[in-house]
Amino acid sequence: MSDIGQSAGRVARSPAFKFFLISFLVLLLLLPLVMVFALVSDRESRSSSVMADIARTWGGVQTLTGPFLVVPYVVRIETRDGDKIIQQTQERRAVFLPEELAITGNGKSNVLKRSIFDVNVYTASLAVDGRFGVLDVLGLDPNAVSVRWKDAIFALALSDVAGLKEAATLNINGQDALPFAPSLGVPGSYMTGIHAKLAGASSALEGDTAPKAFSFHADLVFSGSSSLSFTPAARETRVALTSDWPHPSFMGAFLPVEREVSEKGFSANWRVPHLARSVPNAWTITDAGVDRFMNYQFGVTFYQPVDFYGLVNRALKYGLLFLAVGFMGVFVLELISNKRVHPVQYLFVGLAMVFFYVLLLSLAEHLGFTKAYFIASLATGGMLSLYVSKALDSLRSGLLMAALFALLYGLLYLILRLEDYALLAGAIFGFAALTAVMFTTLRIDWSGLTGPIRETAHRKRDAEGDVV
Repeated sequence: MSDIGQSAGRVARSPAFKFFLISFLVLLLLLPLVMVFALVSDRESRSSSVMADIARTWGGVQTLTGPFLVVPYVVRIETRDGDKIIQQTQERRAVFLPEELAITGNGKSNVLKRSIFDVNVYTASLAVDGRFGVLDVLGLDPNAVSVRWKDAIFALALSDVAGLKEAATLNINGQDALPFAPSLGVPGSYMTGIHAKLAGASSALEGDTAPKAFSFHADLVFSGSSSLSFTPAARETRVALTSDWPHPSFMGAFLPVEREVSEKGFSANWRVPHLARSVPNAWTITDAGVDRFMNYQFGVTFYQPVDFYGLVNRALKYGLLFLAVGFMGVFVLELISNKRVHPVQYLFVGLAMVFFYVLLLSLAEHLGFTKAYFIASLATGGMLSLYVSKALDSLRSGLLMAALFALLYGLLYLILRLEDYALLAGAIFGFAALTAVMFTTLRIDWSGLTGPIRETAHRKRDAEGDVV
C-alpha cells in the first residue's frame, strides 16, 4: 500500500499531471469567459436601445425615395355573367418617374450624449431639382378611359417624417409654389412622406388635360441618425453631398464616382443612369406598388470608427489562447523554480485574466477603448506579475511575467487594430507561443522520476541493502 501511495503521490507531483490539470483549469475558465460575452452583449443591447430612443425624438435612419408623380385614372372592365356582358369601371393609379433628378446638400453632424452613451446624428439640408417629361397614361395602360389630371400628386417619400424641421414648398417651373401636405398621399401605401397636389400649378397643368413637361424644385431640412441614403428615381440621377463628419462609410448599391475625405469632413458625388437599375420609368400601383427601389438604395453611414463593444467581443474571441499562454508562462517559471504554485493559485491567475475584459468594457464606456485598454492591461498585468513574484518568491519570475504580459497585451491590441489580418496575426502568435513552450520544456522530465522523489527512493533502497 505504501508503494501505491508513493506512486500516486509521484504522479500527482509530476509535471505531466500538473500540465493536464492546468489544461483543465483553462477549459473551466471558459464559463466565466462566456459570462463576460453575455455581459458585453447586454451592454451593447442597452446602447442600441438608447440609440433607438434618441432616434425616435431626433430622427432615425433617413432614406429619401422619389419623387413620384402619381396620377389616378379609370379603366373599363368587362365581365361575363352567363350570356350577359357586364361593364364596370375601376380606378387605378399610374406612377411616373422624373427624367432628371439632381440632389445637392449638406449634412451637419453632431454627437448626442445620453448617460454614458454617444449617438451620431445629423441635420441634412437638401435641394431637390429635376424635370418630368410628357406623361402618357394611354401608353402605359391602353384600357384607360379617363384620366383625372387635376388629382395628380407629386409624392416624395422620407423614411422618418418626424425628423422634418421646416415646412417645405414645391416650386414648379420657377413660377408656382405648392405647399407640401403630410403623408405620401397614396392610399394603401406603407411608405411615409409628403405630397403636393399638382392642380395648383397653372404653369404645368391647364384644366384637366395632360400636363406639359415641367421642372421642379424643393428644399428639405430634416434630422436623422446613423445614415442617409437615396434612391435612383430618375433616368439620370445625380447626388452631391458634403458633410463635416470625418469618418464616412459609403454603402448601398452604388458607390460615389468622386469622393474626398479629410479630417474636416467629406464630399461625394453619385451618378446613376436608369440602365443601372431594373426599374421602368412608369408603372401602375396595381402591378408593383409605389416603391420599387428597395435593392437600389445608396448613401453614406456616419460611421463611428471606434466601436468598443465590437473590439471587446473580438478580444474575447482570443480569450482561450490568452489564458493558455499566461498559464504556460506561470507553469514554465514553476518548473525552473524551487517553489510550487498551487492549482488554486492558477485559478486566481485565470480569474484575474478574465476580469481584464470586465475592466476593459467598463472603462471603455467612460474613457474610450484605447485609454481603457492601457489602464486595464497595466492594472491586470502589473497585479499578476507581482502575484507570481510573491508566489514563487522570485523577483526575476515577476519581471519575466511582466514582460510576458506586456507582450501578450501588446500583441492583442495589435491584433484588434489589424482587422483584416487579425486571424493571421493570431495564428502566428499562437504558433510562436506553442513553439516557445515546447522547446523551453524540452528537457523537462514530465514523469517526475528524476526529481527529488526518485532520489528519495534510491536512498531508501540503498539503506535496505545495507541492512541486508
